Amino acid sequence: MELPQLFFQRYDPLCNFWLQGIWDLVPQDLMIQRPHPRVNSIAWILWHMLRVEDAGINRFIADRPQVLDEGRWTERMNVPYRHNGSEMTLAEVDELSRRIHIHALHEYALAVQTRTREVVSTLTMSDMDAVMEEARLRKILVEEGLAHGSPEGLLQNYLHWSKGKVLFNFAITHPYQHLGEISTLATLLGVTFD
Repeated sequence: MELPQLFFQRYDPLCNFWLQGIWDLVPQDLMIQRPHPRVNSIAWILWHMLRVEDAGINRFIADRPQVLDEGRWTERMNVPYRHNGSEMTLAEVDELSRRIHIHALHEYALAVQTRTREVVSTLTMSDMDAVMEEARLRKILVEEGLAHGSPEGLLQNYLHWSKGKVLFNFAITHPYQHLGEISTLATLLGVTFD
Protein backbone atom coordinates (compact mmCIF):
# COMPACT_ATOMS: atom_id res chain seq x y z
CA MET A 1 0.00 0.00 0.00
CA GLU A 2 1.27 3.47 -0.88
CA LEU A 3 1.38 6.26 1.72
CA PRO A 4 -1.42 8.39 0.20
CA GLN A 5 -3.78 5.41 0.06
CA LEU A 6 -3.05 4.59 3.71
CA PHE A 7 -3.54 8.21 4.80
CA PHE A 8 -6.76 8.78 2.85
CA GLN A 9 -8.38 5.67 4.39
CA ARG A 10 -8.60 7.64 7.66
CA TYR A 11 -8.62 11.23 6.37
CA ASP A 12 -11.48 10.99 3.90
CA PRO A 13 -14.05 9.62 6.41
CA LEU A 14 -12.92 12.27 8.90
CA CYS A 15 -13.55 15.12 6.46
CA ASN A 16 -16.33 13.79 4.24
CA PHE A 17 -18.46 12.09 6.88
CA TRP A 18 -17.67 13.03 10.48
CA LEU A 19 -16.71 16.69 10.13
CA GLN A 20 -19.15 17.31 7.30
CA GLY A 21 -21.87 16.01 9.61
CA ILE A 22 -20.92 18.70 12.13
CA TRP A 23 -21.10 21.41 9.46
CA ASP A 24 -24.46 20.07 8.25
CA LEU A 25 -26.16 19.50 11.62
CA VAL A 26 -24.90 22.15 14.03
CA PRO A 27 -26.53 25.57 13.52
CA GLN A 28 -24.17 28.55 13.36
CA ASP A 29 -25.56 30.10 16.53
CA LEU A 30 -24.72 26.91 18.46
CA MET A 31 -21.23 26.66 16.97
CA ILE A 32 -20.18 29.83 18.75
CA GLN A 33 -21.68 28.91 22.14
CA ARG A 34 -19.90 27.25 25.03
CA PRO A 35 -22.24 24.94 26.98
CA HIS A 36 -20.10 25.37 30.09
CA PRO A 37 -17.71 28.18 31.11
CA ARG A 38 -14.73 25.79 31.17
CA VAL A 39 -15.05 24.34 27.67
CA ASN A 40 -14.38 25.68 24.19
CA SER A 41 -16.92 26.43 21.50
CA ILE A 42 -17.25 24.16 18.47
CA ALA A 43 -16.17 27.06 16.25
CA TRP A 44 -12.99 27.52 18.28
CA ILE A 45 -12.18 23.81 18.13
CA LEU A 46 -12.72 23.67 14.36
CA TRP A 47 -10.56 26.77 13.86
CA HIS A 48 -7.84 25.30 16.10
CA MET A 49 -7.88 21.94 14.27
CA LEU A 50 -7.59 23.67 10.91
CA ARG A 51 -4.77 25.93 12.03
CA VAL A 52 -2.81 22.93 13.31
CA GLU A 53 -3.36 21.01 10.07
CA ASP A 54 -2.65 23.97 7.78
CA ALA A 55 0.60 24.90 9.49
CA GLY A 56 1.68 21.31 10.10
CA ILE A 57 1.18 20.06 6.56
CA ASN A 58 2.30 23.15 4.70
CA ARG A 59 5.12 24.49 6.84
CA PHE A 60 6.45 21.37 8.56
CA ILE A 61 6.04 18.86 5.75
CA ALA A 62 5.80 20.62 2.37
CA ASP A 63 7.78 23.79 3.23
CA ARG A 64 5.29 25.94 1.35
CA PRO A 65 3.02 28.82 2.40
CA GLN A 66 0.01 28.07 4.55
CA VAL A 67 -3.46 28.18 3.07
CA LEU A 68 -4.11 30.92 5.65
CA ASP A 69 -1.67 33.21 3.84
CA GLU A 70 -2.89 32.57 0.32
CA GLY A 71 -6.53 33.53 0.54
CA ARG A 72 -6.85 36.44 2.98
CA TRP A 73 -8.34 33.94 5.43
CA THR A 74 -7.64 35.95 8.57
CA GLU A 75 -9.68 38.79 7.08
CA ARG A 76 -12.40 36.54 5.68
CA MET A 77 -12.84 34.63 8.94
CA ASN A 78 -12.49 37.85 10.96
CA VAL A 79 -9.84 36.19 13.14
CA PRO A 80 -6.50 38.05 13.20
CA TYR A 81 -4.41 35.26 14.74
CA ARG A 82 -1.67 33.34 12.95
CA HIS A 83 -1.16 30.88 15.81
CA ASN A 84 -3.27 27.78 16.41
CA GLY A 85 -4.87 28.82 19.69
CA SER A 86 -2.86 26.64 22.07
CA GLU A 87 -2.73 28.32 25.48
CA MET A 88 -5.49 30.82 24.66
CA THR A 89 -7.39 32.01 27.70
CA LEU A 90 -11.12 31.38 28.00
CA ALA A 91 -11.68 35.10 27.43
CA GLU A 92 -9.74 34.81 24.14
CA VAL A 93 -11.81 31.75 23.21
CA ASP A 94 -14.95 33.81 23.85
CA GLU A 95 -13.65 36.66 21.69
CA LEU A 96 -12.74 34.37 18.80
CA SER A 97 -16.08 32.57 19.05
CA ARG A 98 -18.00 35.87 18.92
CA ARG A 99 -16.11 37.32 15.99
CA ILE A 100 -15.50 34.35 13.68
CA HIS A 101 -17.48 34.12 10.45
CA ILE A 102 -18.69 30.51 10.38
CA HIS A 103 -19.28 30.40 6.61
CA ALA A 104 -15.70 31.56 5.98
CA LEU A 105 -14.41 29.05 8.54
CA HIS A 106 -16.15 26.28 6.58
CA GLU A 107 -14.62 27.54 3.34
CA TYR A 108 -11.20 27.62 5.03
CA ALA A 109 -11.77 24.01 6.15
CA LEU A 110 -12.44 22.94 2.57
CA ALA A 111 -9.37 24.83 1.32
CA VAL A 112 -7.12 23.25 3.98
CA GLN A 113 -8.48 19.78 3.19
CA THR A 114 -7.89 20.30 -0.52
CA ARG A 115 -4.30 21.37 0.13
CA THR A 116 -3.68 18.47 2.51
CA ARG A 117 -4.88 16.04 -0.16
CA GLU A 118 -2.65 17.75 -2.74
CA VAL A 119 0.46 17.56 -0.51
CA VAL A 120 -0.14 14.00 0.67
CA SER A 121 -0.72 12.80 -2.91
CA THR A 122 2.93 13.61 -3.64
CA LEU A 123 4.44 11.93 -0.57
CA THR A 124 6.16 8.57 -0.35
CA MET A 125 7.04 6.46 2.67
CA SER A 126 10.69 7.51 2.36
CA ASP A 127 9.62 11.18 2.75
CA MET A 128 8.28 10.35 6.19
CA ASP A 129 11.71 9.79 7.76
CA ALA A 130 12.95 13.39 7.51
CA VAL A 131 13.02 15.11 10.92
CA MET A 132 12.23 18.61 12.12
CA GLU A 133 15.41 20.56 12.84
CA GLU A 134 15.65 23.29 15.48
CA ALA A 135 16.48 26.26 13.22
CA ARG A 136 13.56 25.58 10.90
CA LEU A 137 11.17 24.95 13.78
CA ARG A 138 12.24 28.17 15.47
CA LYS A 139 11.59 30.11 12.25
CA ILE A 140 8.08 28.65 11.91
CA LEU A 141 7.09 28.89 15.57
CA VAL A 142 8.64 32.23 16.49
CA GLU A 143 9.33 34.31 13.38
CA GLU A 144 6.19 33.22 11.52
CA GLY A 145 4.04 33.49 14.65
CA LEU A 146 2.68 29.96 14.89
CA ALA A 147 3.30 29.74 18.64
CA HIS A 148 0.88 31.68 20.83
CA GLY A 149 2.06 31.00 24.32
CA SER A 150 5.44 29.41 24.88
CA PRO A 151 7.40 28.88 21.66
CA GLU A 152 10.23 27.21 23.54
CA GLY A 153 7.88 24.57 24.91
CA LEU A 154 6.45 23.86 21.46
CA LEU A 155 9.93 23.82 19.96
CA GLN A 156 11.13 21.23 22.46
CA ASN A 157 7.97 19.18 21.87
CA TYR A 158 8.30 19.12 18.07
CA LEU A 159 12.09 18.90 17.90
CA HIS A 160 13.14 15.85 15.90
CA TRP A 161 9.60 14.81 15.02
CA SER A 162 9.63 12.98 11.72
CA LYS A 163 7.44 14.19 8.87
CA GLY A 164 5.48 10.97 9.31
CA LYS A 165 4.74 11.80 12.94
CA VAL A 166 3.72 15.34 11.95
CA LEU A 167 1.45 14.07 9.17
CA PHE A 168 -0.43 11.48 11.17
CA ASN A 169 -0.60 13.52 14.38
CA PHE A 170 -1.69 16.86 12.90
CA ALA A 171 -4.04 15.59 10.18
CA ILE A 172 -5.43 12.38 11.70
CA THR A 173 -4.90 11.85 15.45
CA HIS A 174 -5.42 15.47 16.56
CA PRO A 175 -8.66 16.01 14.58
CA TYR A 176 -10.13 12.68 15.67
CA GLN A 177 -9.41 13.61 19.31
CA HIS A 178 -11.26 16.89 18.89
CA LEU A 179 -14.10 15.24 16.96
CA GLY A 180 -15.18 13.45 20.13
CA GLU A 181 -15.06 16.74 22.01
CA ILE A 182 -17.14 18.46 19.30
CA SER A 183 -19.73 15.69 19.36
CA THR A 184 -20.07 15.98 23.13
CA LEU A 185 -20.42 19.77 22.96
CA ALA A 186 -23.01 19.52 20.20
CA THR A 187 -25.03 17.04 22.28
CA LEU A 188 -24.84 19.35 25.31
CA LEU A 189 -26.09 22.18 23.09
CA GLY A 190 -29.11 20.08 22.08
CA VAL A 191 -28.05 18.84 18.66
CA THR A 192 -29.48 15.44 17.79
CA PHE A 193 -27.43 13.10 15.64
CA ASP A 194 -29.61 10.51 13.86
